[in-house]
Amino acid sequence: MNILVTDTSSLALSVALKTDTFFEQRLLEGRTVQHSERLVPTIVELCKNAGIDEKDLDVLACTRGPGSFTGLRIGMAALKGIAFANGAKLVSVSTMQTLAQCVNSFDGAVVSVLDAKKQRWYLGVYEKHEGQLAKAITNDIDGCENDLIPVLQNYSKVLVTGPDSLAFSEKLKAIMPNKDIVVDCTSHRLACYALMDLALNQLEEKGADDIGQGPVYLRKSDAEIALEERKAKESAQTNSKQN
Repeated sequence: MNILVTDTSSLALSVALKTDTFFEQRLLEGRTVQHSERLVPTIVELCKNAGIDEKDLDVLACTRGPGSFTGLRIGMAALKGIAFANGAKLVSVSTMQTLAQCVNSFDGAVVSVLDAKKQRWYLGVYEKHEGQLAKAITNDIDGCENDLIPVLQNYSKVLVTGPDSLAFSEKLKAIMPNKDIVVDCTSHRLACYALMDLALNQLEEKGADDIGQGPVYLRKSDAEIALEERKAKESAQTNSKQN
């Protein structure tokens, strides 16, 4: 089986290809707007290194969010294009679960975190035991550290993981000083390994994504908010003139 996975949910672009005789991962740092320039050439290069063509890919997997609006759209659109062209199966996985899956094991709660900007965070709380898939304790949320107090109150140990784990852990320590809070700043760099495990398990249990599956954002984009505000303003102006 030839499986290609990519994570475009943050500033780092992760791409990996695994065949029966080949494995290679690429981790490219930068800005999410560069993902559109780097993703497809990286896929082509990995396929060339493995001695296969893009049409030989059997399974495609990506993170579906939450995360960068731009990054998620780029990743899913690219893989949907490949899947449509060659009939490969496409599977998308929660970004937060992928980050938690990167942790080998932890005797406590695993908090996955990405900076959502505007003084908010994309968060997920999981349990991760060795040899098992990360188990969600809550739904992924767009929130702040205070939102986790009810969820974490029954755990004496908490591990914070993800690209923005260090910054968020300081906020969590400030409001929960009696908790044993540790930080994992590096395991997310192996996201493609975790994504492969989760995607193959999901494919076996639930099958490939529905054709209508899109990114999961948890919040409206700035463009959507601006559009709603403009429509509300225009509606108010119309009502004012009619009255």
